Amino acid sequence: MLAHLEGGELLQAELARRTGVSEPAVQSVLDPLVARGFVVRQPQGVEPPTFRLTMTGVKRLKKHREYSEARAGQEWRRAPAEEPEEPEKQKLVTWTWAGETPPAREGNPALEQALIEQLEHAALPQAELVRRTGAPPNDVQAALDKLIAETFVVRVEQDDLPAEYELTEGGVGRLKLVREFAESPMSAMGKVLGAAATEAVQRRRRPAAVVRSSRMLLSDSDREVCSTALAEQFGAGRIDIAELQRRTDLLYAATTRRDLGAVFEGLPAPSLDRESTGKPAPGWRSGAAGCTSIVSVFFGLMGLALISGHDDVDDVVVGLLLVGGAVVWNYLVWSWARRRVN
Repeated sequence: MLAHLEGGELLQAELARRTGVSEPAVQSVLDPLVARGFVVRQPQGVEPPTFRLTMTGVKRLKKHREYSEARAGQEWRRAPAEEPEEPEKQKLVTWTWAGETPPAREGNPALEQALIEQLEHAALPQAELVRRTGAPPNDVQAALDKLIAETFVVRVEQDDLPAEYELTEGGVGRLKLVREFAESPMSAMGKVLGAAATEAVQRRRRPAAVVRSSRMLLSDSDREVCSTALAEQFGAGRIDIAELQRRTDLLYAATTRRDLGAVFEGLPAPSLDRESTGKPAPGWRSGAAGCTSIVSVFFGLMGLALISGHDDVDDVVVGLLLVGGAVVWNYLVWSWARRRVN
């Protein structure tokens, strides 16, 4: 279609005659080209409108021709018996017959971001998203399916109307994060790294209430500690021999730590959750941690370079992962280096 418009302005009927297809089919091809800025519609008053190429359309046609000629020359010069077959490259332009649905493009972050921005204020059907983004319907559907699988968008079915799509909380958070990166990459990176470090620390830190759970079963060492504590209370004169014997019977009849309340009623209960002691960590651990930290710093610098030097969302996310991985790695390595050994 772009090649037919290269010579000048043409009517829709003339394009249908040259391409050999019906006028509605020509119109279905022209509408996406007009939406993408490759073709412009020229109103002629009461006359039918004409269509002509824009500068963007001329560049698109020129690139397609250069690519096709270069690839044809490579295939003509290549000897299949001598050179291995190369994997087929993704076509820059896909030509389809009028009315035929073109194949969907997989992995289109720009389209996904555009869909999220369109769904920010209200739920919209697929047809409206196609109209607003100017992308083919199958590309829009593929991007929506991916966003639904990643829980950024949810599909809302309706009885007599087409299904609508709306953002979830995760989608709102993704949109906010991308905008923060666009405005201040370093500030957004600091927030994400801080949240990742806090989550890592909380996972490694076990609350004391969980360790001292009253439902934990008593072990032989627990009973030995409690028996020693009762003997100390008898030596201090707080209980007599008969009371010591009664409480000792209750102690060996107890099964959980909750049952120790009757054993030490009116007496200070011993602590059964003592931190394990061990030898200090050997010095070679610090040396190993230092060597791995130097390597992780290199990856952290690579991540900062990606974040500060690129505007692409994918590059920023990769840079964030590199920097966050370096920080978490250093924390885990130095925690291992300072851990005491038995």
